[in-house]
Amino acid sequence: MRHRRMLAAAALLTTAFAAHAEHFEYRVELTGTYSQGGTDGCTPPLFDQPACPRPGSLSGLLSFDTPASGDGSWSVEGNFGDITDFSVNLGSLNSEDLYGDVNVVNGAPNGSVGPIDGTESFAFDWADRTASYDYAYGDHAPFGAFTGTLSAVPEPAAALLLLAGLAGVAGSARRRAR
Repeated sequence: MRHRRMLAAAALLTTAFAAHAEHFEYRVELTGTYSQGGTDGCTPPLFDQPACPRPGSLSGLLSFDTPASGDGSWSVEGNFGDITDFSVNLGSLNSEDLYGDVNVVNGAPNGSVGPIDGTESFAFDWADRTASYDYAYGDHAPFGAFTGTLSAVPEPAAALLLLAGLAGVAGSARRRAR
């Protein structure tokens, strides 16, 4: 009986924390073209063309918490917007203040962010499971254009709650077997 009370209390606490905000975390897999800048690798090297593009791929992690659960629109404005913990570890996006918007429609977030200087942009749409990342630092400077997919990362609290439930079911089955 005591274990059931503890499990019920843990479930209530988890639900209470989840009601205040919603956590989103996605794995990002992108492919596209990029350049390191200059005319290196161009055949023949043409000095009046932008840097020579090459195929490439990127992977990263997108993570943020909305200030409330459910649908809505929130701003990402460095440390001053509605969402202050937005992070995406692609390029130099993870080391800069980001600005943009996040919208949640029917539980599926979408949005776009970038640094204030506009040299990089990241867009995502969970409903379509798509993402894109672009950057351009000027003529003969590094640039890239990548598109790809999003996949969900399991939430630790949900996994712990599932394990606690499975342990309870196993304990009940064990007692019945005796």
